[in-house]
Amino acid sequence: MRKAVFFDLDGTLLPLDMDTFIYAYKKAIAGNGFYNWISEDNGEEIFGRAVVAMVTNDGRALNRDVFLDALSAESGADRNMLLDHMNEFYTNEYLQLESATQANEYVKRTIDILKEKGYRRILATNPLFPPVATDMRVKWAGLDPTDFEYITYYDNSHYCKPNKKYFEEILDHTRLKAEECYIVGNDVRDDLSAVGLRCEAFLVLDHVIGDIEKGPECQKGNYSDLLRFAEKLPRII
Repeated sequence: MRKAVFFDLDGTLLPLDMDTFIYAYKKAIAGNGFYNWISEDNGEEIFGRAVVAMVTNDGRALNRDVFLDALSAESGADRNMLLDHMNEFYTNEYLQLESATQANEYVKRTIDILKEKGYRRILATNPLFPPVATDMRVKWAGLDPTDFEYITYYDNSHYCKPNKKYFEEILDHTRLKAEECYIVGNDVRDDLSAVGLRCEAFLVLDHVIGDIEKGPECQKGNYSDLLRFAEKLPRII
């Protein structure tokens, strides 16, 4: 019996257009001066390559360490100073990004129903951010980090989507089996890769990413359909 739900965050629980959000994110970093601090000549490119290193992490280290090592190696900056600058960004300019997102009334109702029915709730958001940044986006969605048993961050994960090992690491941590879980997301490639592990999926279409026709068979719908999906699930407790 399925007893847990993995939720994606960006474009799923937190409605947003990914291109608009990424543009705003890069603009905020530039406004903070972080790119120039990394390198006056090619700071943005170095930052981008460090993100790619994190996305393609093969499990050799935490995503955080892969990211920081890549930044430090190319820029020559001290890791602790990099962390200090990043923390300063995430507690200041990063807050501007809320304007690129919006909360949806059906999201909180969906989470509340699953909570009341006894389902374990895991926030399986691509672990590219520190806790302070991810937790803030959770709050922008009208939720609280405590709504979830486990949240993936860049400092507790060794892989990223769509690598199936990303989901396997969560399963190992939570001691769940894939056949006990649903995955709810908006990205045909990244989120539905969990279907290959025998998770059952619900694809949120409001901000869908990718070609639906090329994805595996699964339930689909908008936010109100997601709420009805949760309402129809059997009670666990």
